[in-house]
Amino acid sequence: MLLIGHIGITLGVAWLIESKLRVKIDYRQIIIGSLLPDMIDKPVGMILLPLNNGRIFGHTLLFVLILLIISLKYRKFLFLSFASFLHLIEDEIWNEPETLFWPLLGFEFPAKEHSSFYEYIKRILSEYTPSLSHVFISEVIGFIIILAFLGIYCDKFRKLP
Repeated sequence: MLLIGHIGITLGVAWLIESKLRVKIDYRQIIIGSLLPDMIDKPVGMILLPLNNGRIFGHTLLFVLILLIISLKYRKFLFLSFASFLHLIEDEIWNEPETLFWPLLGFEFPAKEHSSFYEYIKRILSEYTPSLSHVFISEVIGFIIILAFLGIYCDKFRKLP
């Protein structure tokens, strides 16, 4: 899943929870948390460290647990940890148990199939070619949710005195 899919689908889940449970959600944290694992891991695992893997520290349960512990002390960060956890679900990270359960299954992160950052970018750009791929469909769903969210919230702001 890519940028729009992560933001839109996470936003949609939070929006549904807010409407059903009547809790006030900080959507800024939802948006940041939906991208946080990738914002950490892509530069670190593909550029700074020669791992050729964009799913490392931020894609672990340990990372989400650390965010959760921080949010227990500072309640305002609860939605950040929630959105980061949803990111792991959206990435189907359970298919990479050595990453998900790091460091319990070892300290090494597996290398990915692409051999360079530039090949990764090339692969990402190809995912935006219209097709019935998982990534493209996720991006379309995310885009629709973002448009619906913006439409409703912009309408609410226009009605303010």
